Amino acid sequence: MPITLATPPEAAAAELGERLPPLARSAALEARAPAIGRAAGRFELKGNMRVARSLAEVADADVVASPVYALGLDQLAKGKLGDGARLTAWSWVIATEAGAVSAETLAETNRFAQITNAASAGRFRRALLDMAAGNADADGEAVQLRIPALHTSLLWIKGRREVYEVLDTSVAGLQTGRRYTAAELLKVLKPEAESRLRNDTLDG
Repeated sequence: MPITLATPPEAAAAELGERLPPLARSAALEARAPAIGRAAGRFELKGNMRVARSLAEVADADVVASPVYALGLDQLAKGKLGDGARLTAWSWVIATEAGAVSAETLAETNRFAQITNAASAGRFRRALLDMAAGNADADGEAVQLRIPALHTSLLWIKGRREVYEVLDTSVAGLQTGRRYTAAELLKVLKPEAESRLRNDTLDG
């Protein structure tokens, strides 16, 4: 099986189609964060927006959507990665001339959550393009995994042959842009989670 992309919820797409276009008309936003303004404007296309359905479509699509899973320190300290994560949001990554942007909706309600031009959005899209070129020994669905307490975001190929690519992190033992197996990640992240939890207990 190849690397696949998930189908985003229609209700979430409709929400972004209503909420984001007004942002594109903000002169202040255009001055401060032009990428966000241009990405917001893309949602005026609504039903005509080209959403990537496969890796081969990522390069020419208006947006690539992916589920976002969150992992807590308690689960990580137990040696869990994907099996301890829960679905919290959907990320809609839009490439613009001013950089990539991620618009996000809450998984539970499909409501708009945030829009950001964080570097991880562009890295997520570039990682998918690299995998589309055949540079990945993986099998599964492309999603995002975040560990908020460690300021870490990963592209996770969730499936039989899973792999994790670091998009952004504050953990010294991890390297942005590198791909890891679950075992390699846990070797770095489990002790880090245990240490943070111990310190939180002592501080409390």
